[in-house]
Amino acid sequence: MFKLQIWMCVVAALGSATPLSAELNVPIAARVVSFLQPGPAGTVAAAIVFEPGNAASEAEAAAIERAIGSGLAAGRSAIRARRVPVGSIGSLAGFRLAFVTTGLRPEYAGIAAAATRSSVLTISSDPACVQTARCVVGITSGPKTQITVNRAAARAANIRFGSAFLMLIKEI
Repeated sequence: MFKLQIWMCVVAALGSATPLSAELNVPIAARVVSFLQPGPAGTVAAAIVFEPGNAASEAEAAAIERAIGSGLAAGRSAIRARRVPVGSIGSLAGFRLAFVTTGLRPEYAGIAAAATRSSVLTISSDPACVQTARCVVGITSGPKTQITVNRAAARAANIRFGSAFLMLIKEI
C-alpha cells in the first residue's frame, strides 16, 4: 500500500508539471546562417519577432537575446539581434534574418510576406511555421535535433543554402 501511495504521488507530480515551451536552439540557428549562399560576412542584423503581452513569445525572445548576447559567431559573420514587435513588422528591411518566436501562428502570413519582400531568412522552433511555408527553417529539439527547410518558402524569399547543408537536413 505504501509503494502504491508513493507511485501515485510521483504520477500526480509528473502529470501536473507545466510543460516547457519549445525554445529555439540558437547555436544551431547560427550554424544554419553560416550555410547561406552567398555566405554572409560582417554583421548579420537579426530581428526577434515577438508579440508583446504573450508570455511564451516574450520568454523565447528573451532566451534568444541571452543566447546571442552582444554578438554570436556564424561562420565569417556575427549575428546581432533586436526585438521587433509583430505589430510593427510591416517591413523587415535592413534585416537578413528573423527569429520567429512561439505563439505567433495567427501572424505567420504577415511575417512571411514581410520576409519575402526583403529576402529575409526566417527561423522558428514551431514546426507549423515551416510546414505551412511561412518560415524557411524550423529547428526542433527533443531526443535529437531536427532542422527542416521549406523549399517553397526559401524560393519565395530568395534564400539559398550550400549543397553540403542540404544533404544534412530534411527538406519539405
